[in-house]
Amino acid sequence: RGKGSRKYFDYFRGRIMFPIFDQQGRILGFGGRILGQGEPKYLNSPESPLFNKSSILFCLYQALPHIRKEKEALVVEGYMDAITLHQHGFKTTVAPLGTSLTDKQIALLRGRVERITLIFDADESGEKAALRGLKLLKKEGCQVRVARLPAAMDPDDFIREYGGDRFKEEVLEGALPLIDY
Repeated sequence: RGKGSRKYFDYFRGRIMFPIFDQQGRILGFGGRILGQGEPKYLNSPESPLFNKSSILFCLYQALPHIRKEKEALVVEGYMDAITLHQHGFKTTVAPLGTSLTDKQIALLRGRVERITLIFDADESGEKAALRGLKLLKKEGCQVRVARLPAAMDPDDFIREYGGDRFKEEVLEGALPLIDY
């Protein structure tokens, strides 16, 4: 290597990788979740003109046919939550990319849904994310509900421990309307 040579490193080292698609099925970037301990827990591709995480919903491409049919979307916080819900038959599930819901992400659902259910983690950051999302969603004119999970659980944890049927019965069917929440 001569003077001024570049050194390269694996940006996503030690992470499980998730492709992030746009709504037409084109890969825009990647998300990586750390295996084991470390920070940040999730790492996305760097922002670019094509990859802007505040205007993308994870799993939207896979969920769109089901969202169009059922007129409903389930919104969770993380990649694993979305993947686990899809694996257990909750095919209308999407997730923001490590951010709170944004106007641009909500616009991706606009006109396609009559009901949105927020299912955020049962911790302080999940509660804050739900409240921020509710402020944006109340303007949309669709029915908004908030599903609550037991303390210190996320949707992935709940389904792995109790199964999809119990998730539907206890979490989804127990979701509170915006005003009650």
